Amino acid sequence: MADDAADALAPGEGGLDAEGRRHGPWRESDPHGGTIAGEYVHGDRHGPWTHFFADGRVRSEMHYERGELAGPTTWYRATGGLLQRGAFLDGEKHGRWTRWDAAGRLLDEGEFDRGARTGEWNRYAPDGSVRKITRHRGRPDA
Repeated sequence: MADDAADALAPGEGGLDAEGRRHGPWRESDPHGGTIAGEYVHGDRHGPWTHFFADGRVRSEMHYERGELAGPTTWYRATGGLLQRGAFLDGEKHGRWTRWDAAGRLLDEGEFDRGARTGEWNRYAPDGSVRKITRHRGRPDA
């Protein structure tokens, strides 16, 4: 769980700071009947957050720094298996990302550089062999 203090909260409940911004543990509803729990610091999501399916199982685990996704993130399927795993830097996909199919087999993997695919990306066949290799240039020079 992202924050044990959020366990006791109903969806839409949490604290506010002196300026009326969300602050402290919060639990929010999603449009699919699930909930999202974590902590706000003066209006920004900060620290670990956990998204739950409607039945209470974990849908995703992520980390925020001052309102931006940052650090490792993992998504799960409704069946409980892994869907994808990667990391964010300043709100953008960054570093190694891996996805799995519904049977739990490796689907594809590769690197992101601040939101852009870069380098070699491998897509796998159900038997685990490399089905396709795609090369990406990454972000254009600014």
